[in-house]
Amino acid sequence: MMAEVKARSRLIDEIGEGRVSVFPQPARVEFVYLQFRKILELIAMGSLLANSKAFGQVQANIQRYWNAKDLLKDIHGINPDFYPRPIIQEPSQRRGVKIDWLDRPDDYLTKDRFITLYDRCGSILHARNPFAPEQDYAKLEEVSPKWHLRIVNLLNAHVIHLVGDVNRYLIQMGSQSESPTATVFAPAALPKQNG
Repeated sequence: MMAEVKARSRLIDEIGEGRVSVFPQPARVEFVYLQFRKILELIAMGSLLANSKAFGQVQANIQRYWNAKDLLKDIHGINPDFYPRPIIQEPSQRRGVKIDWLDRPDDYLTKDRFITLYDRCGSILHARNPFAPEQDYAKLEEVSPKWHLRIVNLLNAHVIHLVGDVNRYLIQMGSQSESPTATVFAPAALPKQNG
């Protein structure tokens, strides 16, 4: 799923860098927000893979969700620790530790921002109500790089926790030419206490 996210992210880059400029602005904007919506759904569905029975229950409904709050609430009911935790990796000064995982500052796609973007995508991708105001495609195009950066910052290096699993999984998206990787980290054995 992360490989698909990466491929869709590249498409957003191509539009943003002007490599695909033959389409009129509304079509370009709608295409970018379609990629955002697909990426958000991949993030949500990826978190459900930990429990196949629960995945089946929620996956059947995921395509019908118009409200991201309901979607995240259902996923949270299966795995309260479902959302990726973005990190920054820094060389450690601690003996025996190569890399420290630092919490990323607030420059990523938080759960609240996920909901906002999900709803915004829905309003763009559905046919416009003729009685509603028209979309401001220039504004949507202007803010799309910020949304894209928040997604990249969320997923570039993140830790996930699966239902009923004590391990932590470090997911790294890698450079443009690399495939995403997953590394399993198991808890260290605690030393036996005397007495």
